[in-house]
Amino acid sequence: MDLWTPAFCFAVVAFAMLAGEIVSSKTKGTVPQMLIVAIIFLIGFWTIFPKDILDIGHITPISQVVISFILIHVGTMFDIKSIKQEWKVVVVVLCAIVGIVAITIGVGTIFFGKEIGFTAAAPMTGGGMAALVMDQAARAAGKPELGILAMMIFIMHGFFGFPITAFILKKECQRLLVGFRANDQEVVTSAVKEDKEEKETPKKLIDRIPKQYQTPLFYIAQLALWATVAIILEELTGVNNAIIQVLLGITLSHFGLISTSPLVKSESGGILTMALLASFMGSFAFATPKMIATNALQIVVLMTVATIAIFICTVPIGKKLGYSSYMSIAIGLNCFLGFPFNYALTNEAIKGATNNEAEAAYLNSQLMSKMIIAGIVSVSIVSAVLAGIIAGAIF
Repeated sequence: MDLWTPAFCFAVVAFAMLAGEIVSSKTKGTVPQMLIVAIIFLIGFWTIFPKDILDIGHITPISQVVISFILIHVGTMFDIKSIKQEWKVVVVVLCAIVGIVAITIGVGTIFFGKEIGFTAAAPMTGGGMAALVMDQAARAAGKPELGILAMMIFIMHGFFGFPITAFILKKECQRLLVGFRANDQEVVTSAVKEDKEEKETPKKLIDRIPKQYQTPLFYIAQLALWATVAIILEELTGVNNAIIQVLLGITLSHFGLISTSPLVKSESGGILTMALLASFMGSFAFATPKMIATNALQIVVLMTVATIAIFICTVPIGKKLGYSSYMSIAIGLNCFLGFPFNYALTNEAIKGATNNEAEAAYLNSQLMSKMIIAGIVSVSIVSAVLAGIIAGAIF
């Protein structure tokens, strides 16, 4: 009898995610869930896990659908009025990218050679697509070892990004709550204004549907419909699907064509989010001990200097734009994260900071949109474009 049945594989994945959640809860977010899960999967793939455990457990197909649901859901949580001010996020994350590229190419070239320095630059700014572009270009040029380096950087991003981002977000949550709990005048005024605007805002079109029909399936159906529309728009425009889905959620919510936070109201967020986050662990199936040992020194050195570059480049510009040092660094660290990890880590930090619903809502309004937009800019857009340019130049 084969032990690794679909049900058993699903159970193993679920318990791995639960273990990470328990550790994160016990440490109040200091040790992030995804770091623990990544370690479990890495050790598991090196020992007893089948390489296709996620496929056997049917996690992969679920995640392929869920990613659209979550991105549209995230979009509905954005306020268009506040998004107009998020251009500052783009500036900060672009400064982080410039710093990462400059220091990675510089240090990499000096210590490891020009090819390694340039190969590492694009995936260092984030994104599996950037790593994939560099990997394919390196293999086509007969230099597969450089391709492995690019993929390893992408795979190992989390070991640097997860704990550092968790710590920074925890500090930012604490800073924000000090002002909120002290009834800072600006916070109170803003909250009163938002409450007044909410009361004056007409009921959304979608919310006029009778309450008896607003069941969990009602919200899932909404997400499924608009996820299909997002796929069609991607095929018609060629624009990255993640961007389309977030923008679609924002636009539909603004015009009342989708409920706010539909995933939460569908009462299925737990299992769907678990499937999505677990699916990203599949990358660790390719990280063999030998591969890690071969590239360990290069990866540690380059990621360390890239992290330093994020600190140096984001804090000064962030302060000029009105962000705290913690918020500026957190925005820049999206180069090591991207969606859904930035989403998960932000939720973890908020959950660890407070159990109060009003405080959690305030923290979410201050953090989530910035983190998601920073991730889209760095991982979904800039890193992929950068990879295409660098790959064409050095291979």
